[in-house]
Amino acid sequence: MRRASFSLLIAIAVLASACTREDGRAATSKVPTPEKPAPEKPAQTVKAAMSPEEAAAALPGFPMEALPSFVRDNLISAAQDEFVFDGSPYTLAGCLREDLPCKANATRGLQLLRTILNAGASRSEALTAYNRYYRSFEKAQRQTIDLAGAACRGPADAPVTVVEFSDFECPHCAAARPVLERLQAERSDLRLCFMHFPLPGHSNASSAAQATVFAQRHGKFWELHDLVFENQQRLSVEVIKELVAKVGLDPQALVRAVKADELSPIVDRQKAEGIRLGLQGTPSIFINGRKHELPLMPELLRFTIDDELRWSSNGGKWAVP
Repeated sequence: MRRASFSLLIAIAVLASACTREDGRAATSKVPTPEKPAPEKPAQTVKAAMSPEEAAAALPGFPMEALPSFVRDNLISAAQDEFVFDGSPYTLAGCLREDLPCKANATRGLQLLRTILNAGASRSEALTAYNRYYRSFEKAQRQTIDLAGAACRGPADAPVTVVEFSDFECPHCAAARPVLERLQAERSDLRLCFMHFPLPGHSNASSAAQATVFAQRHGKFWELHDLVFENQQRLSVEVIKELVAKVGLDPQALVRAVKADELSPIVDRQKAEGIRLGLQGTPSIFINGRKHELPLMPELLRFTIDDELRWSSNGGKWAVP
């Protein structure tokens, strides 16, 4: 059975297009069946079935043994056409084959292409994702995010700040939670900030957001945040009050704060910031102001954060040996 097209994977897994602003439903219920793409022209420089020896000669030193043959051949074909992201005037394959100074960056780019192709991308989809990803590092692609009122954890002076815009009733946000929390827990160089973006059609999302703002006042944000997501399928105003009590807070104090309109302005301000940034849905992720455009896969999140550190440590550009 053919794997789902990578364009559909992007529509589902990329963090800006899961639950949509139109009505809050998951994108999987709104994405039409993609038209069958026109067949790609076969690569002229890659045989239909390369031998292991031919593959090793095409990308010397790059591990491909575990890849299916069609993924390996698409990777080699892409590497023979695509230039290194650091501005070197050489293709990815050329840097490895000629053992040039750009070899380290070429290897890095090949690792990204390998992951994307192995996730089900066609050659053209992988190259589009590759170029979009590296363009996202440009200064013009970054935005300053107003984090007023955001709940953050991790060192305040961490070199990397990951900002998540989320909705407590979005199933994709619930799926993102353990991935992001695991990432934050395993790294000391990362700060994770949560911003509210409740969507229309999610009748309890705003109430849940206000409850977590209330909990944040008492140092209980993340505790309630986790409970709300764990109870996502049964959320209601009464359940939210029950969860507030479970973290040791007074549900009636929450009710009074809601009636006094103390909490909704904070939620509304954060959502307005997301709209200003052009968000169309949740979850949406920014890394040091740069939109995360890749699927929500742990290995790709680790990859992009490591790239962010390499980029920033070199003064906002790629190191070229």
